[in-house]
Amino acid sequence: MENQSVSEKSLYSILSQHVPDTGDYGSLYIKASSLPSLTDEMLQGITCNKCVQRIRTSISDKILLRGAVKYKTGIAIFWQEVGPIHIVLPPFPINEDKTISGSFELSILREVLSRQYSIAIILVTWGSYALGLFQGDRLIASKVGTGHIHKEHKKGGSSQKRFARRTEEQRKDFLRRVSSNIEERIAGTTPDYLYFGGNRLIYTPLCKYSRYLQLHNTKLSNRVLNIKHANQQVLEQAIIQIKKPLLLTYPDTIQ
Repeated sequence: MENQSVSEKSLYSILSQHVPDTGDYGSLYIKASSLPSLTDEMLQGITCNKCVQRIRTSISDKILLRGAVKYKTGIAIFWQEVGPIHIVLPPFPINEDKTISGSFELSILREVLSRQYSIAIILVTWGSYALGLFQGDRLIASKVGTGHIHKEHKKGGSSQKRFARRTEEQRKDFLRRVSSNIEERIAGTTPDYLYFGGNRLIYTPLCKYSRYLQLHNTKLSNRVLNIKHANQQVLEQAIIQIKKPLLLTYPDTIQ
């Protein structure tokens, strides 16, 4: 099995190159609430027993199941009797279960990927932050900044405790500053989705200071963006990564 994050354009190109010349083939869309089970009703219309077996085998793959839990957007399966099966985890939700035989049907996937979502991105590490509100690909509000936080003191004794208290206060001040900038720059908007990136341990304490995060916590994606430093360039790259589908390709191993 091969998995890769791809652009929308690359995804369509890969799928178009693998439309089979012979044998049964088709598309299967499954919304997140219908996973991880795969019911017989979903497979109605697929008369190829080998295809059904390959779909069932692919959908039980542990990597796919972990990805489905992480994305929580459903999956699109492009199956065929001869050749690889392609499974797409889109960045945004599929809203229906649908089986299409005799076609790699892309219209549902295109609609999901082309919609202009409102996306708030909060990137925070200890010492740097980047906040952005995107409408589609367009950045409409942003703020980046830094804050000095002492590293932990390792000598022990009273000095270590004094430095620990100072570091804790610096972290609180930093989180208050980040929260203040969230309220100033992107509060008042209701995003379709909220993404957090950086140090995942920061999100919970940051929520204590940020009313915006408290209000929109249900919009938070399970996907924590992996960044080492938050700045304008990383923020602008984050929206590109967020919008890339994950493509998993399973070779034909059933003879």
